[in-house]
Amino acid sequence: MTESSAPPSATNGSDDPGPDRSGRATPPSGTAVPDPGPTVDARDPDPTGGVPVQSVGPAGSAGEHTDLRAVLEATRSEIEEADCPECGAGAEAAVEGACGTCGTRRPALRDHVEFRLGPGAAVTDRGLRRRRNEDACALGRIATAAGEVLLGSVCDGVASARRGDEASLAAAEAAVAAVLTRIAAHGDGRAGLDTLAATAAGAAAEAAADLLRYGGDPSDPPATTYTGAVTRGGSAVVSWVGDSRVYWLAPDGTSQLLSTDDSWAEEIAAAGVMTREQAHADRRAHVLTRWLGHDSPEGPARARRFRPAGPGYLLLCSDGIWNHLPDPDRLAALLSGDDVLADARALVDAALAEGGHDNATVALLPLDPGDGGGGGEWGPRPDGSDDTGPILIPLDGDDDDREDPIGGAGDTADPTGSGRP
Repeated sequence: MTESSAPPSATNGSDDPGPDRSGRATPPSGTAVPDPGPTVDARDPDPTGGVPVQSVGPAGSAGEHTDLRAVLEATRSEIEEADCPECGAGAEAAVEGACGTCGTRRPALRDHVEFRLGPGAAVTDRGLRRRRNEDACALGRIATAAGEVLLGSVCDGVASARRGDEASLAAAEAAVAAVLTRIAAHGDGRAGLDTLAATAAGAAAEAAADLLRYGGDPSDPPATTYTGAVTRGGSAVVSWVGDSRVYWLAPDGTSQLLSTDDSWAEEIAAAGVMTREQAHADRRAHVLTRWLGHDSPEGPARARRFRPAGPGYLLLCSDGIWNHLPDPDRLAALLSGDDVLADARALVDAALAEGGHDNATVALLPLDPGDGGGGGEWGPRPDGSDDTGPILIPLDGDDDDREDPIGGAGDTADPTGSGRP
């Protein structure tokens, strides 16, 4: 798609109210592993319409994962029939999504949802300025002979495309389901983290592209960004497409940004055409050079193998978080370490307090090298480091048993080319 002549908008939502979410649901992409189902917290719904959710139960041999679609369906009647949060008028007085008495915007299904799954947590929020939430998140975990695999995904619907909310949901959930399904099918969890990360990213790409099969305009297909993380035994492989980000947050001063945005600003800065500060101040800064969808550019995603020196958290987040809070140390300072769900809430709350211009979504996954018994998923690099810079990961859905499908470093994007605003 060619670059829009209008100033680029943020990538995760549109001020257009979009399609009616009560209409035909998008068929699920891929087959999810057996799931005990989410348990709805007994607390009152969040004033913005969200319902805190906790998934419970052991990881098991078939795994366990969150299910945003099921949460939305389970809470549909509760939210749609709720009284106005401002004046208390009944739902029957609503007119086009607003209270017919006082005019306050009524809560929507996807305004605010929280997940806890084992040691990980995720929170997604509409933010203060958007009409709907086009972010999505998913978590999963499964027991293997080499230790429990914990994984997560955060996706952000592209604002310039319709049905971005469907694209983000399909991609996030397909990524997690594909990894759990692969491990359960093999039975012994023999696949390495490189292979599992490629499985997740490939499934996300296929799910986003497949949405066009179920209706829509081929000239304006749904699109989304993608971040994913697969962890086991204190090691992780993170991958991304677009400008949602992956951070490492730790109390030992090693907090850092692990991903590199697939955006006009980053490509121009990397090419030396402008300084990074100049590029990010440009009106084209947020134009995407990579995304997932039917019209996505060909080529692999970027990834990074990571094994920290000490314990901390992997943070996957949409740009509704990092636009307000880009500094890793500031993000790390918001974490108490006492409760992972409370920490995820704190990150979202901080972004809202800074203006909350966009949908805001986070997933937090703990990572501790002590969990690996001193070993890792791969040998150290020649310099002794267990951290690679950006490397490449295939998105072709190849399902062979290669233990290392990740290739060498490289960049296939044209920094002066067109992109998604």
